[in-house]
Amino acid sequence: MRKHTTRLLLAAMTCATIGLAASQAHVAPAEFPPKPWASLAWDQEVGRIQGNESDSEGPKAFAVDPDGGVLLLDQVNQRILRFDASGARAGEIGLPASTFDDVEQYEGRAVLALDRLVGKRLLVLDPKGAVLVDVAVEGRGIERAGLITAMLPRPDGVWLEVQHRHSVKVLDRDLAPCERQVVVGRPIVNGRSLHAALDDRGGVKLSTRARNERREGGEATLVAQSPIRRIVWSDADPAGRIHVVLHEAEFATVSPYRVKSERYWMVELDEQLREVQRVASPWVLTEYDQRVEFRVGRDGRLWQMALTPQGVQIVDWGRRAP
Repeated sequence: MRKHTTRLLLAAMTCATIGLAASQAHVAPAEFPPKPWASLAWDQEVGRIQGNESDSEGPKAFAVDPDGGVLLLDQVNQRILRFDASGARAGEIGLPASTFDDVEQYEGRAVLALDRLVGKRLLVLDPKGAVLVDVAVEGRGIERAGLITAMLPRPDGVWLEVQHRHSVKVLDRDLAPCERQVVVGRPIVNGRSLHAALDDRGGVKLSTRARNERREGGEATLVAQSPIRRIVWSDADPAGRIHVVLHEAEFATVSPYRVKSERYWMVELDEQLREVQRVASPWVLTEYDQRVEFRVGRDGRLWQMALTPQGVQIVDWGRRAP
C-alpha cells in the first residue's frame, strides 16, 4: 500500500461517511486541466530520492514571485531553482544543507528557507543567496520546530503556523527578529485570521475572526461527494478571497482497503465565506513527501506543484477559466 494511502486510511477511521452533500457552487470538470506552466524531468532538471525504509523525496515546496516567476526547493541538490515569468530557468541559490523543507519569498526582495527538523532555523537570503538573517525558530509560541505547519509571509512580517492551530510572528517587515506575537489560525488580510479543521462528519469547518479574538466571525462548512480526508492548503489572497484545497477520497470496504477514487477540490470563497466555485485537480499526493503542494499568488491565482512518474509539474490554475 502506498505511504499516502496509509496516511489517508488512518485519517478515514476518524471520519463518518454520512450527512454529505455536493457543493452547489460552479464545478469545473477535472478532465480538462490546464497545460503545466513548467515540467521538470526527474534526475535531469530536479533531484529525487527513492526511499525504501524511509519516505521517497522530491522537491518539498515552492513559492510564487510577485512577477509571476517561481522558486522551487530542490533540497536533494541543496539549492533553490529560480524560474522567470515565462517558465524559463533563471538561476539558482545554493543552500548550506539538504534538510530545508520549505521556501517562500518576501515582497520580491528576499528568499526565505526553513529547516524545521534538523537545523531548526529560518534563513533570509538576498536574491543572490547571501545570508541576511539566520534565526532559531524555537521559542515563544513554538515549543518544537517540527510542529511548524506553514510559513506565511505577510505585509507586517513573517509568521510560522504551528499544528494548524496558531501562528507566531518571528520576523518584522524589515525581516529582523522581533518580539513574538501569537494569533489563532493563519493571519490574513484586513486584520483577520483563518482557521480550517476537519469535522467529525467528513467535512471541513472554516472560520474567520479578528486577530487575537477567540470568538469566531464568519463560519462555513465544506463537504464533498466522499469524505474529505485532508486539508491540503488554505490561505487568503490580497483581495480577501479564501482559497482552500481539500483531498477527497473513497476507500474500498474490504481489506486491504485500497483507495477507490480520490481528487483534490480547489475551493474559492468570498470574504463572507460564501463558496464561489470549486475546481477539481487530477494531481494528488504521491509516494514523494511534500510539504507545500499549493500556493496563492499575489494576484489571487492558485498554483500547484504536482509530482508525477516523469517529474515535477508546476500548474497555474489561474490561467484556466472555469
